[in-house]
Amino acid sequence: MDAERERRIGLNESVFREVNERIEKTAESLGVSEQPLHLVCECGDPACAEQISMTRSEYEALRGDPTHFAVFPGHEIADVDAIVDKRKGYDVIRKREGEPAQVARETDPRS
Repeated sequence: MDAERERRIGLNESVFREVNERIEKTAESLGVSEQPLHLVCECGDPACAEQISMTRSEYEALRGDPTHFAVFPGHEIADVDAIVDKRKGYDVIRKREGEPAQVARETDPRS
């Protein structure tokens, strides 16, 4: 697999993760933290416009591992991602070790 391709996919996903971090912080500051978060798919496709929804506790659990991302069902990239869990309306993926996981850790806004 091409390392540059893996890095590009990882950087795309990290941008979507950062968008979701801002959505979560905004919801918290507005006092709507008990309502489901309406987030963007964190897949590696820069043109993706799918939305996903989860509770704040689900989101916090997801962010507990910098290699985990939430994607719209079917948006995983088989040679870069492994599906960890299928949930209502989204899948949790883990970046495969090597370049994908390294990029995820390097760009984790909570590290």
